[in-house]
Amino acid sequence: MMVAMMGESTPQITKLMPVLQSPLLSIHVVVIMLAYTIFAFMMLNGIAAIILQLTQNSKADTEIEYLSVISRIMLYPALFLLAAGIFTGAIWANVSWGRYWGWDPKEVWALITMLVYSSAIHSHSLQSFRKPMFFHIFSVLAFLTVLITYFGVNFLLGGIHSYA
Repeated sequence: MMVAMMGESTPQITKLMPVLQSPLLSIHVVVIMLAYTIFAFMMLNGIAAIILQLTQNSKADTEIEYLSVISRIMLYPALFLLAAGIFTGAIWANVSWGRYWGWDPKEVWALITMLVYSSAIHSHSLQSFRKPMFFHIFSVLAFLTVLITYFGVNFLLGGIHSYA
């Protein structure tokens, strides 16, 4: 809501550029935003687990484990949606600019976000991810990559994803 309000503060509203009128853009944005939403729920589960750990009530360990299972279940569709969104964006970029990948700051940070979250699905080889509290702390810290991708790149870095 805050970003939408900030966007309305500029009085110059013009027609969209032709490249932004593609239906692939809508699919790309919706899929990416769904992934970010699921990652946000994972982060909220992580915060809840950290609070439970700090309060140390009698059921804290089972509740932390339960939240970990829920977050792990959410990880797979979120990661799939993020990969699908990046893939859809690459197709749209090829149609629009004649290349799939341009190493734009937004593209790079989306890739970093995907790689960071991809590390969590390798709990067989990365044993730390088997511990529920480590996974919750990871979920909270990994969400920083989403925030950098969404806010940091838009407001601090330029690139082809800045249409201002």
